[in-house]
Amino acid sequence: MEIIRSRSKHYFLYLLTLVLILILPSCQKKDAVRIPDLRFTPGVYPNKDITDGPFVFDNGNWHTVKWIEKNSTVIEKTMNEENSASFEADFGFSYDLVNAFLDEPFQIDYVQEFSNVKNLVAISDIHGQYEIFISLLRSNNVIDEYNNWSFGQGHLVVNGDVFDRGKRVTEILWMLFKLEYQAKQAGGKLHYLLGNHEVMVLNNDLRYVDSQYLSTAEKLGTSYNELYSKRMVIGQWLRTKPVIVKINDMIFNHAGISPDFVDQNLNPEMVNRLFLENIIDADSRTIDKDPLLDFLAGSDGPVWYRGYFEDDDGFSVVKLNSILKHLNSHYIIVGHTSMEGIKFYYNGKIIAIDSSIKNGMTGEVLIYKEGVFSVGTII
Repeated sequence: MEIIRSRSKHYFLYLLTLVLILILPSCQKKDAVRIPDLRFTPGVYPNKDITDGPFVFDNGNWHTVKWIEKNSTVIEKTMNEENSASFEADFGFSYDLVNAFLDEPFQIDYVQEFSNVKNLVAISDIHGQYEIFISLLRSNNVIDEYNNWSFGQGHLVVNGDVFDRGKRVTEILWMLFKLEYQAKQAGGKLHYLLGNHEVMVLNNDLRYVDSQYLSTAEKLGTSYNELYSKRMVIGQWLRTKPVIVKINDMIFNHAGISPDFVDQNLNPEMVNRLFLENIIDADSRTIDKDPLLDFLAGSDGPVWYRGYFEDDDGFSVVKLNSILKHLNSHYIIVGHTSMEGIKFYYNGKIIAIDSSIKNGMTGEVLIYKEGVFSVGTII
């Protein structure tokens, strides 16, 4: 009888283990949302053979477009009226957007101050995660089902770090390029700020670039950073982007404004100008020799700083209030430091919006509507 009881006990434990094996996987990571593959939805890359591109070379009076199909074949076209029509068939947006950008007089807004903005959505550190990016914008009514701007006069802030880590950086860059134009036509605005990863790529620091992109550059017979050089349309576009933007009483910046920023009596206009004129495209030795440039490009500068969230940095409410007073603002909104979701610090005066999209599981956006902040997720 004891043997029967022992066997029954072992059999019961076997059944319990089997049930746990079957049930536990479905119980794990409940907060993660499975993201559908939205890459080739209508309006985005209808040509399903395309695996990277387009890369548009500005040769002055004529343009060359190259892309990769099936991870191996390089397609190259010189743009004319016929090829412009086929471009839209392949990529889902009109080549007229490229022409419109190139036809505009090249000018940079270093001030980057905007007021009376009622509706705003902010996202940061997308890192090539195209599907999550699109899902978040759709779920929070920034774009429609065809990935076109539907946010009216609202503002979308992309707070840096589109580059590196993920597999679909190129697609995100062209989506932002398109949305910027569409937003302007609707009376809205897209703000794309430079993060440390944008600065690294533009300065040929390729530590975090996915091997896929190095392979793309090799197939195209060039280096990766050359794909974003001044002769490239996206390269020219990136060199118009700021590091700091002020919207209403909110400062947007990729990493954060440190106390040293105040000590050196810097302001957003000055910093935006220094980055675009003296740091981007400069070699590290030139930057290191200049104390101000070295600070701005370094660990306490606005694209690398993490002091708000480090216990041993000595950051305090007193220092924060000094920074806010200096910038004449009430909030500083940053990415760069990864969080489990959007977090509010120092009574909501510092808002961290790097919601770890880079992990490829899910993400969040910051919503500002009529003076009230909330968090948007994927629906």
